[in-house]
Amino acid sequence: MYNIKGKCIFTLLCVFLFNCKKVDKENQFIDSFHKYTFAKKHNPDSKWDFTTDTVKLWFDNKNGSPILQIKGEKSTSPWKGWDEEMHSNTDYDSIWFDYNENAIKGYFYENNDFYKLIGKPPTKTLRTYWLNNKNKIEEILMYWIPEENKTTNEYLKPIVDWALTNYPHEIKNIYPDNKIKPSKENAKTWRKIIEKYKESSN
Repeated sequence: MYNIKGKCIFTLLCVFLFNCKKVDKENQFIDSFHKYTFAKKHNPDSKWDFTTDTVKLWFDNKNGSPILQIKGEKSTSPWKGWDEEMHSNTDYDSIWFDYNENAIKGYFYENNDFYKLIGKPPTKTLRTYWLNNKNKIEEILMYWIPEENKTTNEYLKPIVDWALTNYPHEIKNIYPDNKIKPSKENAKTWRKIIEKYKESSN
């Protein structure tokens, strides 16, 4: 009887210690992730302390080839200039650690001057940050949540219709085939057209 009782206590103690270790590990990862996001905003070079030297970036799913972020190489993405001009920023309201995937997940909200100009709420995404065996971020997936977001095109339609009459050359250049053509200069042109559109609507 005492052996059975002793085994039960030992088992419960092991489960308790395992859960404590699990929670402690999760807290370490979450704390590290907070530092990573802080570094991205305030000292981008130091973000590499929390990632591998090459990070794979995916959008919506992991089909096809990812965008590669490589330590020491400047971004050549056309969105970089756009984001700088439109003052893009990203925040999150909840993150958690997924033990099955060895990944940090969370809901993120992206906002910028462009969204504010056209009256669009921040974009909500579910992001997954996979860690390697040294617990450094090596892959990122950004999933755009359809039921939580409206497309930018819905907000742009009246502006584009107006611009086709008043700024036909400019709008066709920055919005070919109803798609935003990102660059720093195009962001400036969008700002000018939207402001002119608003003036004409008053």
